[in-house]
Amino acid sequence: MDFSPTEEQRIAIDSFRRFLEAEIAPAVAEHGDAFIPKDDMRELLVKLLPFGMGNGLIDQAHGGLGLSPLTVGLLFEELARVSPDLAIVALIQMEAGLLLSAGSESIQADYLAPLLRGERFACIGISEPGAGSNIAEISSRARRDGDGYLITGEKQWISSGHYSDFCICVARDEDGPGDGFGLFIVDREAGYESRNIPKMALNRQSTAQLHFDRAKVPADNLLAPPGEGLRRLMTLLAGSRPLVGLLAVGVARAALDHSIEYAKSRQQHGKVIARHQLVQARIAQMAVQIDAARLMLYRALDLTGRGEHANLESSMAKHFATEAACEVTRHALAIHGGNGVAREFPVEELYRVAPILSVTEGTPEMQQLIIGRSLLGESAF
Repeated sequence: MDFSPTEEQRIAIDSFRRFLEAEIAPAVAEHGDAFIPKDDMRELLVKLLPFGMGNGLIDQAHGGLGLSPLTVGLLFEELARVSPDLAIVALIQMEAGLLLSAGSESIQADYLAPLLRGERFACIGISEPGAGSNIAEISSRARRDGDGYLITGEKQWISSGHYSDFCICVARDEDGPGDGFGLFIVDREAGYESRNIPKMALNRQSTAQLHFDRAKVPADNLLAPPGEGLRRLMTLLAGSRPLVGLLAVGVARAALDHSIEYAKSRQQHGKVIARHQLVQARIAQMAVQIDAARLMLYRALDLTGRGEHANLESSMAKHFATEAACEVTRHALAIHGGNGVAREFPVEELYRVAPILSVTEGTPEMQQLIIGRSLLGESAF
């Protein structure tokens, strides 16, 4: 297995890195720690589309760039290093695009095409106040209404929720086949409201609570019929977990870069702290964890790109990478000493970002259960 970037990938990464430093980093910095308004976020997202951020995983036949999962991952890591907030928005657009690309021609025309042009924001409504990692406990209901459905329920921790023009909502039709879970495209005008949730970090983008009160879904907006929704979602999550892991790697890389720069300039006891043994040990440990996480994630993306089942590898990689990011940012804080908790130093924010990523798209405990089930052949939930 050789995950070394090809010449084409290296050119794309170098070009994207220069673009991010010149265009995206300053634009994000203008907003400070404040929420980026929808129109400003759309403008940023549109600038990223030529690099595959938001459309890279969608095949060319459906209007995307048709990049391999590994190529998208290499580019996504660079975006996450500069702005994890913006990376989350791009990730949701890509996930929604993958779901929509399997829809009908009308769904692709009305939802997928404008999403890929950056004209419309999507969100995916899975988590609820009483149903987090175990999505089988979702309580949102879909009730038949003529040819369509009425959706009632509440969703929580929904990325891009406040930006969203439509929501791909998971709800249960109790009269439907199997478990009854389906995927329903709900337009905001159809009757859902959103409220941003303040968090310890990642507040430049939207994480929201959504409320559905008999929201009307016409028959043409049924993306996955009752009984097939969870299967579609499980496939999606297995493919997107490595990208969440690379989001964490991007954060960890930023923490390492800032720590190296600081260690070379900060003097203590008559010499720069880069010459202190314990500082070098921390830097070495950070680099080892980042590289190990990256290789695990590249393997998962490579397997996905070759059409192989990679649920085990994806969960292992996501679990390791997000936990590693927590430890790397902790080391970065220690290297900076008292300055590490000062808002003027970037590692303070990175330290707050990392724990959020560990619970994104499946907590560490849930990843362990998925790994255990894959190895033992027995489900613990």
